Amino acid sequence: MANAERIRLAQQLHDGIAQDLVGVGYSLDLLLAAAQTPIETRIQLRTLRFTIADMVEKVRQEMFQLRHPVGLTLSQQIEHEASSTCKDLILSLLITEVSLAADSEPAYEIMKISTELLRNITSHSHATSVAVSFSENNNVISLEVSDNGSGGAGVRTSRHGLAGIQERAEHIGANFVIVSDSAGTHASLRYPIGK
Repeated sequence: MANAERIRLAQQLHDGIAQDLVGVGYSLDLLLAAAQTPIETRIQLRTLRFTIADMVEKVRQEMFQLRHPVGLTLSQQIEHEASSTCKDLILSLLITEVSLAADSEPAYEIMKISTELLRNITSHSHATSVAVSFSENNNVISLEVSDNGSGGAGVRTSRHGLAGIQERAEHIGANFVIVSDSAGTHASLRYPIGK
């Protein structure tokens, strides 16, 4: 399948079933939060909510696979994602090859983290420029994403999926730090190889 066709399919998944599932999840959240919902019903709704969340994640994994052609290294995937996501911004890339296999679980999580950070920038930061660096030094893989946006992002506030990024980082034994103020936002991930 041609790359353009893969991307078109991923966009259809995102705009169609993925958004529909997210909408169903929000509706379930409202029912769970309603004071008049009986406890027994809440238990069933909670189970259904977890099922919907799992389905959303599976669809997102499919979209990820479609957007990132087979055969690309992790560094190439990150460069591809940055170039396509930030195409309307001034983009600075400093990306070198790393020893982590592209089909490994840590690589998958690192790619998801970089994708989420870049989408947050384009959707919420009001930035005009973005800098992305990705490298390996002394058995530590480093991802740095910076922007000149309005700031205000933070893991504790759970804004824009940053809590999810923190969870992904912890899952693979990586360290994630974000600093955000009126000058912009700088996020860094450190993953020790072999953890």
